[in-house]
Amino acid sequence: MARIVALLLALAATGCVSIDGGAIEASWSVQAPDGRGIVDCSCTCPEVATVRFSVVLAAGGADLCAGRAACQFPCRAMHGATPFDIPPGDYDLSLVPVGADGQDLTVAVSQAGGGTCSAHSGVDPIVRTIGKGQLTQLNGVLIEADCAPVCGGSDSTKVCTQP
Repeated sequence: MARIVALLLALAATGCVSIDGGAIEASWSVQAPDGRGIVDCSCTCPEVATVRFSVVLAAGGADLCAGRAACQFPCRAMHGATPFDIPPGDYDLSLVPVGADGQDLTVAVSQAGGGTCSAHSGVDPIVRTIGKGQLTQLNGVLIEADCAPVCGGSDSTKVCTQP
């Protein structure tokens, strides 16, 4: 009996999560401005490598997730959740597309050979209250990005995908 209790305690200890605040979870999809879905993030122009949460107090201030790896997820994952370390409060929450070089892609990016392309969250920041030990959900956020020329570019009659 003592072995069973010890085993259960050992298993329970390995599943613990530090809860120093609240967490945020979101799922996203990527589409071109003309409505075409983009399943492969490498087909975006500029290429969206990762997606980062933007977490700013509703009253103003710095982005709590800027520069934090725990707030950034591969674009192809289409889902991410922060650790439970966001202090309780009201926040403006959004997603930021990020390039492979770490650049915030919400500004237009010049392309080799001329032209620009851009990516951005398809919705304005959403105000949510984060509580300690609570998971706050952002439901299905849209990321809008231009379709890369190699994937169909501006030809809205073709699916934005690798040939």
